[in-house]
Amino acid sequence: MPVVLSVAYHSLDALQQLGTDLARQSLSPIRWLVVDNSPLSAPLRVSDLSSASCGPELELELVAGSEGDGFGAGCNRGFEHLARRGWGGWIWLLNPDTALPTGHELERLSEALAQLPPRALLGTAVRAGSGELEPSGGWIDPGLDFRRRRVDEASLATAAASATAIPGGAAVQLDWLSGCSLLMRPSAHSPPARFDPAFPLYYEDMDLCLRLGEAGAPVLWWPALAVTHQRGAGSHTPSERRQRLSTLSYLRFLRRHRPGWVLALRNLRLLLMTLLRLPGRPKRSWATLVAMAEAMGPFPTASPAVPPRR
Repeated sequence: MPVVLSVAYHSLDALQQLGTDLARQSLSPIRWLVVDNSPLSAPLRVSDLSSASCGPELELELVAGSEGDGFGAGCNRGFEHLARRGWGGWIWLLNPDTALPTGHELERLSEALAQLPPRALLGTAVRAGSGELEPSGGWIDPGLDFRRRRVDEASLATAAASATAIPGGAAVQLDWLSGCSLLMRPSAHSPPARFDPAFPLYYEDMDLCLRLGEAGAPVLWWPALAVTHQRGAGSHTPSERRQRLSTLSYLRFLRRHRPGWVLALRNLRLLLMTLLRLPGRPKRSWATLVAMAEAMGPFPTASPAVPPRR
């Protein structure tokens, strides 16, 4: 049975709906841990989530994060909190803006996790409200278009040959998984798995999967179980700040995981596009240029060691 961990930033409405879905599961989670990354601007209260929406069966715990922290930092705070409580089991990272449509997701996950090695990372399928499969995992390819192969309906058939059988359906070996719906046991890794704070917005989940995969952890995608994602409903960040942080994460990912020539060409393309857009979108363009300058500096000292590229 996993603990459910959600990182929130101005996410009250979405969290209330997710709490309702968790409370009606056929197998209740051990705990729902919510890390609040907006404790100053929009602080959450346990009473906001544990009254009508969650019900008495769901054990809810609220942890105050730091204002404006990103997804990875919030997850790390939750990991540390659970480790101090002695929890060494599975943790299900679940975005606030996800929904559990069947009511049996946790029961099915528990059966599947019992068959997996403890160092595995397991991602579920993620579907939009329209039912379309979102790209919640994929493979890293050589060249400039390194993310071109992402999971979709057609990729299931071609990847079936490398599938790992677990209860309820096969799991496909990938290079990366989305943190929107991701299960892992941080304590099963040495040192315990953590997201890298060098990636403040996006790419932190890809970086974690690649680092742990290089260290031998199976990275598996399980399409037999799907959550629904109301994209953008779980977090609200000013556009200029989002632009700066996402660009910083993107360029640092290229520095770490892609060849130098890919980084150089992507940087050049980004610079040219930003300069072209500067007259019409000065704030967002300036945010991009600031991020590009920041990405040229050293990685934060807290960044974990990275295995050499194979």
